[in-house]
Amino acid sequence: MIRSNLKRITLVATTLALLLEGRAGADWGLAYLGGINVTGPAHDVVVGGNYAYLGEWDYGLSVIDISIPSSPVRISGINTSGLTNSAILSGNYAYVADWNRGMTVINIQDPASPILVTFLDTPGQATNITILGNYAYIADYNSGLSIVNIADPSTPVLESRISVGGFADGIWGQGNYIYIAVAALGLKTYNVTVRDTAILVDTYTTDGAASNVTGANGYVYLSDGLRGIKALSIANPSRPTYTSVVETPGYVNDAAVSDTILYIADDSTGVIAASMARPLFPYVIDVYNSPGIAKGIFSNGPMVYLGDTDRFIILVMADLNAVDEDDVLPEMFDISPVYPNPFNSSSTIAFSLTERLRISLDLYDLTGRRTARLAGGEYEAGSHSVIWDAAGLPSGIYFIKLSSGKAHKTIKAVLLK
Repeated sequence: MIRSNLKRITLVATTLALLLEGRAGADWGLAYLGGINVTGPAHDVVVGGNYAYLGEWDYGLSVIDISIPSSPVRISGINTSGLTNSAILSGNYAYVADWNRGMTVINIQDPASPILVTFLDTPGQATNITILGNYAYIADYNSGLSIVNIADPSTPVLESRISVGGFADGIWGQGNYIYIAVAALGLKTYNVTVRDTAILVDTYTTDGAASNVTGANGYVYLSDGLRGIKALSIANPSRPTYTSVVETPGYVNDAAVSDTILYIADDSTGVIAASMARPLFPYVIDVYNSPGIAKGIFSNGPMVYLGDTDRFIILVMADLNAVDEDDVLPEMFDISPVYPNPFNSSSTIAFSLTERLRISLDLYDLTGRRTARLAGGEYEAGSHSVIWDAAGLPSGIYFIKLSSGKAHKTIKAVLLK
């Protein structure tokens, strides 16, 4: 079924002005950690472990050590002889959408010495790849969808090619379905239960220029050119249902999701971070004005990695100093910022009381769910500290709330593993 009636959640001009000044969503912010210059025009970026793999168009694939986010270092690269648009990692291999060369397979077991394994010249121009099991599904631009058996990465086999009725620009898959961004047509959904073929089950038309698609938390996010990002529920994976839109000032090139935050690569502003905690009511948290044109983006926990013309940039979503003081009585107690922040594994939470109080010290995740009680009960006046052991928690943004009666203070912490 083709659906074109769209509900819109439009950012009013005053809010957008605040965003572009970097002042909206003041509790959180996109903070610059580090970056390096790159040779080619930076396109897509993907991260595996301590390494980022950056597509640099006619300069191939670069490997960047990101183990120290403030000091990323390019450690290797490989010229694919094609035009490196994007990549996806699977096992010890990077599968590169190499435009005119098709799909290039690179062994990245040793990131410092990547090895070109082989390439498969697809019928069209490979722009994007998703992998389900032993099959790579390639958005092959003017040739639609190419399905490739990669059971043996050294010998990929083109199993079938399927017309999508337009230019296949972006692709993402989950379970038995793949979702293809088809320029000027919208989002097409295919059933791939039989892995070497694809059956069209739904078409969602848009009012923009569909160029990319990603998914998380039961939603797909369609990059729709000058029409922002469309969020569509895949509660029924065979029929994506429009939920909301995040309007953008410029053209959307790419998007990524971590936790409930959507990061958008927008060509006129840079990175837009939007909360999708309530998908019907998204709102923009912050905007990072990048020096170039934001092309490719990847996120992992609070970390954001950006391909930005001739720069590779690392950001973190955090507010290291902000304290929420709603209805607090500052003379009663105080809580110190977590240090260092971000931190790894464990941290000390320090707080002080001016009188004997019954308190609770609770930990919340980004969705507002309480994940642990760090301390509670009667405490004497003076300074106190609690060790927060985060060994069992994933990387992400957390809130530590000190409460006594109706008074409370909250600090934010970023856990990186």
